[in-house]
Amino acid sequence: MQIEEHQDISVNLCRFFLKNVGLWTAEDLAEERKRKVMIAYTLWCTGLALVVTLRDLYFTWIHNGDILYVLTNCLSVVTASGKVYLLLINKAKFINLIVYMRDKFWNSSYDLEEKEIFDNYRKTCVFFISSVTTVGICVMLSYVATPFFLSRASNESERMLIFNMWLSIPTSVPPNYELLLLLQIVTLYHIGVCYFCVDNIFCMLAIHLTAQFRILQHRFTKLCDVVYETSEKDPELMLRNHTDRCYRKFKGHIRQHQALIEFCKKLEDVYTMISFLQVLIFSVLICLFGYQILLADAPLARRTIFILLLIGAMFLLFMFTYSCGDVIQQSDDVAIGAYSTLWSITPMNKFGKMLRKDLIMVIARSRRFCCLTANGFFPVSLETYTSILSTAVSYFTLIKSHVEDIT
Repeated sequence: MQIEEHQDISVNLCRFFLKNVGLWTAEDLAEERKRKVMIAYTLWCTGLALVVTLRDLYFTWIHNGDILYVLTNCLSVVTASGKVYLLLINKAKFINLIVYMRDKFWNSSYDLEEKEIFDNYRKTCVFFISSVTTVGICVMLSYVATPFFLSRASNESERMLIFNMWLSIPTSVPPNYELLLLLQIVTLYHIGVCYFCVDNIFCMLAIHLTAQFRILQHRFTKLCDVVYETSEKDPELMLRNHTDRCYRKFKGHIRQHQALIEFCKKLEDVYTMISFLQVLIFSVLICLFGYQILLADAPLARRTIFILLLIGAMFLLFMFTYSCGDVIQQSDDVAIGAYSTLWSITPMNKFGKMLRKDLIMVIARSRRFCCLTANGFFPVSLETYTSILSTAVSYFTLIKSHVEDIT
């Protein structure tokens, strides 16, 4: 059985948003040209967003404005831009990962039990990617709607932009206002897409890798079933003909295990710096989101933005660390699948001895589990998630005590 790629909502979402960024596969020269145009457009949007937010941070600092609000926006833009820039640096490797996943994971033949395993992991992928994408779109809509709510609450004649531009020209008169607002909406959309699409495709790559490790465990477990079934009918036939057939199947599983380990290494090469960036920044971002919700003297419309941002950040971080942790767990459990092979019923002939010896090597190699690290400093897992949340709470407590001392 093969996987129906076009019916998978997680694949469709990743494909759509990554094409907007210019980081999906191109089937012909026309698509390759479109991809180059979208990459240039992404660089322009992220560069413009960085300039606008950094200028806003500078002028807000000078004029003693709401510096933490602007700092939160600036860090969000830096995070989204940094992830895309790091992915563009490794664009060729990243595209190869997508092509390999499409050819070897989605378009491979599975039996009914393997298809069921694959579908269970695919449903997990759909849940994570759909949830993160939905929250991301809601955040973008909230940013766009907030200036209109604030203008109506303060003065209907005063028109506000999404972000302060600090320009010498009047920004609230037509057509300046309409043009600047359109420019900010377009840029905001692209930054929002960059913020979650990089993590969505990582989730897909990691979870599909995990599914392949789980399928490999199943194949190891069922390796000698044909030997066992035949042994009840004709023990002599098992001794003479089927042990070598079992060993040939075993060598195919070994090659699959080696391919999955290599795929994990390539995924680590592409995403290790992105993981490090997220671990560094997300604890600060979660702290700042909490401050804007609970401590800042902000209107309800602005609080709504940061409530959604906090939900999205925590869910995105959970998706990221869960995917990494599951790779560790399932790659380690390959040893259990190898040991569960019915090696004890195979005779002690040439192939039976080779099978036992090589199974020991598989178990030993599996105990050196695959993992995705933060620039090699430590493996990312659900423990990383709890550590980031703990650090964010510590930062929030410090800010809260400082605010209480001032007041």
